[in-house]
Amino acid sequence: MSNVVLVVHIITSIVLVLIILLQIGKGASMANLFGGGSSDAVFSGAGGDVFMKKITVVFAVVFALTSLGLTVLSSRGSSKTVMDKVTQSAPPVTGVGEEESAIAEEEKVPVPAEEKPAEPFNVD
Repeated sequence: MSNVVLVVHIITSIVLVLIILLQIGKGASMANLFGGGSSDAVFSGAGGDVFMKKITVVFAVVFALTSLGLTVLSSRGSSKTVMDKVTQSAPPVTGVGEEESAIAEEEKVPVPAEEKPAEPFNVD
């Protein structure tokens, strides 16, 4: 269902852009640019202007409805996020406690009792 609405939305948006570009405006329009602005009886005069406005309204309504439909369909989809796909590769880091001290003793790694500030570096 979502794919059908998406295809209708894309086609509607392309047709809507073309219809807007073909309308007769205050200045030169796309119809006049290609030489077909005043010679075609359907698109010339006041009748053509009203016809183009009605088609524009119809396609604008279809565009709005498909936009709302796509929004509703996407919100009904799965609520998973990208972070749901990430697997946790390392255990969470904790402070030095009894477990870490026991592991350090087994591996014969000294665990510092207290951290001392670094000695100042003398450049002489």
